[in-house]
Amino acid sequence: MYWTLVKIGLIRKRLRTFLTIMSMFIAFWLYGTLNTFGEIFTKGVEGLSAENIMVMPRYNMLGKLPYSHVSFVEEIEGVEQVMIMDFLMSNSIESMMDGVVYAVSPNFFEIYDRFETDEKALNEMNSNPNATIVGKLMAETKGLEIGDILAIKSDSMNSDGSYDWSFQVVGFYTAKQIKGDEMGAVINWDSFDEARLNQKGTIGMIMAKVSDASLGADISKIIDERYMNSSYATRSGPESAIAVEMAGEIGDIELIINAILLAVFFTILLVSGNTMAQSIRERTNDIGVLKCLGYKDKTIFFSVILEAITICFCAVIAGLLFTMTLIPIIEAASGGLLEDILSVRTSTVLGAFLIALIIAFMAAAVPAHQALRLKVVDALRQG
Repeated sequence: MYWTLVKIGLIRKRLRTFLTIMSMFIAFWLYGTLNTFGEIFTKGVEGLSAENIMVMPRYNMLGKLPYSHVSFVEEIEGVEQVMIMDFLMSNSIESMMDGVVYAVSPNFFEIYDRFETDEKALNEMNSNPNATIVGKLMAETKGLEIGDILAIKSDSMNSDGSYDWSFQVVGFYTAKQIKGDEMGAVINWDSFDEARLNQKGTIGMIMAKVSDASLGADISKIIDERYMNSSYATRSGPESAIAVEMAGEIGDIELIINAILLAVFFTILLVSGNTMAQSIRERTNDIGVLKCLGYKDKTIFFSVILEAITICFCAVIAGLLFTMTLIPIIEAASGGLLEDILSVRTSTVLGAFLIALIIAFMAAAVPAHQALRLKVVDALRQG
């Protein structure tokens, strides 16, 4: 019975129903897309260790620290291992997107256990000053095989007076979680520091592995206080916490997304509410006839509510399906950088249906109440 009344209400003005669904479809497509792309800023935080203390320049994320900082960090009680890292990269944005070369100490894969490589490649890199272990994605993108030469340009001047660097590929590494982390290459820091002509004896970042995650805040405080008044002041903290802070500095992504969605859904609510009210007003005579035929007031009331729910749910399904269709296309266009990052979460789907339900009830509440209270005499008189 209800479905018959709902169907009649939907097809009575097909174009209006279609346009209403399409307007709400755009809203829920934006909802799904914005929530999905929010993963780019939050997904990278997952899996970061609270036992790894990141020490970096306080005022310039891409600045340098003197090697002497390493000796101090190694002597702090509770620090088990210290790994150093520098970056061999160019100012060119295109070059940076093409992959970054990391100059690291031999224990890189011990501390960054979310990256994996084989023992043979690791031994070869530590013994061969010209060796590199390349991320699997970077190797696939560039078509690199073991024994090939990886050539890059950098800001750091080589010992031959040029900014050209080349390394022999001795193995590959894989990332356990995010495929985009494989867009890089690892080289030996000692060999790199010896070969460069400028900024010798400096590092880009220190990573200290502590014996217990609960020591992270205290050790970070000790490091930062030690260099507070130094020309090389530090910013230290567990890498998971630092990543969250840096994401917050870029902008409160969640707040921005929610603000956009609130504006969109408020507009959609006004449109859908007006559409439902107009639909009921046009059917005043029909409602009177239905009541004459024996349809109860509650039946009419619930049919109006269900009609609104049907419109909203159709828009939700279409919007989320369209978002899911776009994800593989975007991942392919990114060259694999966004693989394993973009996905429509269950919470996003449930949230969309909950929002749709709220909009449906708010849009249909007044028209449904009018239909419930409408008297047969008044309905037939207006018709």
